[in-house]
Amino acid sequence: MLAEFLADRGDWAQVMPGARACLFSLEEGTFPLPLQLAPLHFETLFCLRGAVTLTRRDGSSLTAGARQVLSLTDLSNLTGASVDAPLEGILVAVDARGARESLETICNLLGGLILDTSRVRRWMTSRGGCAVEGPTNWSRAAFDNLDRLPQSEQARWCVWKSVELLYLLSTQDEQGTYTLPGSMPNRNIARSLAETCRYMEAHLDEPLTIPALSRRACLSATTFKEAFRRLYGLPVHTWLRQRRMERAAELLNTSGLNLEGVAKAVGYSSVSQFAAAFRQQYGVPPGQYRKNV
Repeated sequence: MLAEFLADRGDWAQVMPGARACLFSLEEGTFPLPLQLAPLHFETLFCLRGAVTLTRRDGSSLTAGARQVLSLTDLSNLTGASVDAPLEGILVAVDARGARESLETICNLLGGLILDTSRVRRWMTSRGGCAVEGPTNWSRAAFDNLDRLPQSEQARWCVWKSVELLYLLSTQDEQGTYTLPGSMPNRNIARSLAETCRYMEAHLDEPLTIPALSRRACLSATTFKEAFRRLYGLPVHTWLRQRRMERAAELLNTSGLNLEGVAKAVGYSSVSQFAAAFRQQYGVPPGQYRKNV
C-alpha cells in the first residue's frame, strides 16, 4: 500500500534480500492510498511526522501518528486509507518469501531464534491486518536511537527493528497473550463469529457480555469462546479490550473529548479502570498519550 504510493516519491534502499526501506518526506496535502498489498508482504512505517489514517469496513478508523509504528499485513478489512501531510518517515517493505533466507541467517546468528511469520500473520489477522505500536518502551527506544543515527544508517536500523518487531509478535503466545489457533471452526461458525466481531466493533460503548454475544452468534457460550479463540487467536475479552483501547487511542488523537468522554465511548463507566486498561496496552496513561501525540 504505502510502498506502491512511495514508489517514485522516496529514496529507496535494498537493505537485504527481500527487504527494502524508503526515507521520504511529503509536503502539505491529503493523499488517498492504494489498497493493494501482495500476499506474504509486510509493511512497517516508522512515522516521524504527520499521520496515516486507515478506515475499516465497520466505519471505524486507525491512525498512526508521530513516533508510532504502523504494521500492515492484510488490507481486506479496509475501505480507505489516506496520508495527512506533511508526512515524514521511514517505510520498510518485506517480502517474506524473498527475505526468508536472510531472516534465517539473522536468527541463526542470534543463537537459533525462531521467527515464525505465520504466527505474526495470525496475530495481525486478529487485529484486522493492521496495528499501531506506540508509544511503548519499545517504540520510544527505537525512535530515540533512530534520532542518534546519521541518515545514511537509518534505513538499515529500521529494517533491523522491523525484524525485531516481527520476532516479538511471533512470540506473543509464549508470554500468554496469544495462543496459536488449533483446528479452525467450520465455515458457518466462522461467518457467525465475523458478524459478531463487526457487531462488537460497532458497539464498543455498550456492555458486551459472553452470554449476550454467544446468543447473537447462535452458539453456546462454551462453543463461542472456544471457536473465537481458535479463529482469532485471542480470548473474546482480550480481543475486545484491545479493540476498545485502539478506539480510545483514536479518540484521544482526533477528538476533543475529555477522559471521561473517551472512557464512556469505549464502554468504561470508571475513568480509573479505563486508564489502567489503556496503560496496560500502550505503556502510558491516556492523558500522557494525548500530550505525546
